[in-house]
Amino acid sequence: MINARTHLESLVGSDVYTLTKQRPNSVLRIVGDEVVVGTGKSPGGQAVPIDWVQDAIDLLVRDGEVEVAVEAIGHRGAFVGAVLATLPGAVVEPTTPRRVTFRTRVGTWKT
Repeated sequence: MINARTHLESLVGSDVYTLTKQRPNSVLRIVGDEVVVGTGKSPGGQAVPIDWVQDAIDLLVRDGEVEVAVEAIGHRGAFVGAVLATLPGAVVEPTTPRRVTFRTRVGTWKT
């Protein structure tokens, strides 16, 4: 199991980039059960529930791929997709909407 909180803690102080427009999202800090994310529109940050990120990670691990769209992973999907892309073994597919697939080091689906 990939722990979203642990992964997000490793990203604090870093930027992750949206998959379509390559806009930076700054992972500012973890506060309680939320990650605070700064963007061009909200440089001071907006809170995103860590559960949203965990749900998307769980979906990616379970299915081997996830569509980066609000319908699939919810609000703040661009940020969540950017985080998914930072996971070891994650591959961003050049589809519309973008998809993140999860592969092992040898290129097979992770099960």
